[in-house]
Amino acid sequence: MRAIAAEARVQPAAIYHHYASKEDILVRLQDDFMERLTDQVVGALERHQRPALRLAAAVREHVVFHGLHTRAAFVTDSEIRALGEERRAALIAKRDDYQRTFSGMIRDGIRDGSLRTSDVHVATYAILLQATGVALWFDPSGPLGLDEVAELHVELVLGSLQASRELVAEAIESGRVGAAP
Repeated sequence: MRAIAAEARVQPAAIYHHYASKEDILVRLQDDFMERLTDQVVGALERHQRPALRLAAAVREHVVFHGLHTRAAFVTDSEIRALGEERRAALIAKRDDYQRTFSGMIRDGIRDGSLRTSDVHVATYAILLQATGVALWFDPSGPLGLDEVAELHVELVLGSLQASRELVAEAIESGRVGAAP
């Protein structure tokens, strides 16, 4: 709490005026991360009609968001264990809703014939784990920029779901048009 107070340039007691406990701070950080991530992904989905392009946009936004907010991603993912049972269940429910968005896009892509997988749930887990992992290794001063990393993830995800090369190229190009600054 002292470190948080020092960073905020307030007295430690002032923090307790806004937050009753350390867990309250953690919950607010995690909720804020999930809300902002979800808003970014939903905004990207609205620009596309076709399921594979929607999935590509979602993957791209997920990767970019995690690459830009590495510390918040780490706290949201790793510190869930520090929550009490009720609050942990609430965060898991939010994550489950978010995950269902991805599963739904994969199912829609299977229905329209643009994507293929033998198990939607495993594919969803693999995609989200892969895309979330960017927060652990991405280095802005590294050899690839965040947009390039996002494009590679789109290519990897759609390729793993057996999308055509033409569709992968279209998804990458559509991401460039709406790329984040």
